[in-house]
Amino acid sequence: MDVLLLEKALLGLFAAAVLAIAVAKLTGKRFRLPPGPSGAPIVGNWLQVGDDLNHRNLMGLAKRFGEVFLLRMGVRNLVVVSSPELAKEVLHTQGVEFGSRTRNVVFDIFTGKGQDMVFTVYGDHWRKMRRIMTVPFFTNKVVAQNRVGWEEEARLVVEDLKADPAAATAGVVVRRRLQLMMYNDMFRIMFDRRFESVADPLFNQLKALNAERSILSQSFDYNYGDFIPVLRPFLRRYLNRCTNLKTKRMKVFEDHFVQQRKEALEKTGEIRCAMDHILEAERKGEINHDNVLYIVENINVAAIETTLWSIEWGRRRSGRRRGGDGAGPGAPPLPAVRGEGDAPPPHGNPAPGAAHEPQRRQARRLRHPRRVQDPRQRLVPRQRPQAVGARR
Repeated sequence: MDVLLLEKALLGLFAAAVLAIAVAKLTGKRFRLPPGPSGAPIVGNWLQVGDDLNHRNLMGLAKRFGEVFLLRMGVRNLVVVSSPELAKEVLHTQGVEFGSRTRNVVFDIFTGKGQDMVFTVYGDHWRKMRRIMTVPFFTNKVVAQNRVGWEEEARLVVEDLKADPAAATAGVVVRRRLQLMMYNDMFRIMFDRRFESVADPLFNQLKALNAERSILSQSFDYNYGDFIPVLRPFLRRYLNRCTNLKTKRMKVFEDHFVQQRKEALEKTGEIRCAMDHILEAERKGEINHDNVLYIVENINVAAIETTLWSIEWGRRRSGRRRGGDGAGPGAPPLPAVRGEGDAPPPHGNPAPGAAHEPQRRQARRLRHPRRVQDPRQRLVPRQRPQAVGARR
């Protein structure tokens, strides 16, 4: 009897949902929406597309539905633009309307529902945060003040790689040392301090926490709860894990970095780094202490890791011109270079980009130096750059 009652209740709920959707479609405003794949009730195109909205899948859909198409992902409507001209019209001409980044259930946890700078809503708070961050980060004076430190960190990378015996035999993973360089570059600007080596316990703790944050926030495992809120209870363990990680990271930022700068600023009154500017803005009441911690959170993920990926991309591309492990056709995707670089390569070969050159190849290069080509002759017809639209 209970089973029959439950079955009738579920059928009633389903019928009510279908009826509500039908009434909303018939009585609601009709807009000229872009074309797109037809979706199922409630879930839309989620069952067709899944949680993985990567560019390859979207490119395949663009070939079917055009440069602008619509995906109905549960309660969210996503408009995908695949043309450079249309993207400029959306992001530049209509920049105010599309200036804010869309958050989700996980980023709401890590950013305090937009209390940071990266994911805050485009408006008064964003302009206030931008003004506070401009002076300590985005001026020519800051570049001039920190140039010597940046050059020193780059020099130390080269010296450490040369001093490592493995660089002349099995090879070394350059990414680990570049990562330390990026942390030191940013933490010198932010807190006027640096980490001594890749074995520094605080550096390794911070690196592990930031890596876990990136994994949790960039995963596709939670998208379904964002698209279909009724399924969000199934994400309880995932969201609790995100909340615990956020609490742990904020405590590390507060105890090891922010409080030290606050004590130094109160003692001397001298502004020496970016955090001193930010704490001064907090003292004046322009921002609160949560905003201070979320700025540090942004710097630890958006600034450090993103710049490190760009360096690795450039190193990967430069290998192509040297005849090394370049990014030509058939080369492995970038995640295979940046994500799997920490694991030793098979058969004892150096990892991509390892600081190692076999003696035989080195001797051959010295005996037969590569002829320097006239720059005017480098762009042969098949290598001439094409327009963005033509490449697509």
